[in-house]
Amino acid sequence: MATATEPRPLADLEQDALARVEAEFARRARGPKPWTPAEYLDRIEQVHIRYNHRRHWLRTHQQAAL
Repeated sequence: MATATEPRPLADLEQDALARVEAEFARRARGPKPWTPAEYLDRIEQVHIRYNHRRHWLRTHQQAAL
């Protein structure tokens, strides 16, 4: 029987996404086409932007539900 689990905090999900970017950076560093530092920083920034948009969306929609 499956049990209901609490949703993970958004900060934890963001950290997981950052860890995936770092793992991809390390994987590509061993390959023929590694990311440049600018590409790496761009990917990190994209993660932060995505989660900031999500936080904003949750704040605005939570207020509308009250």
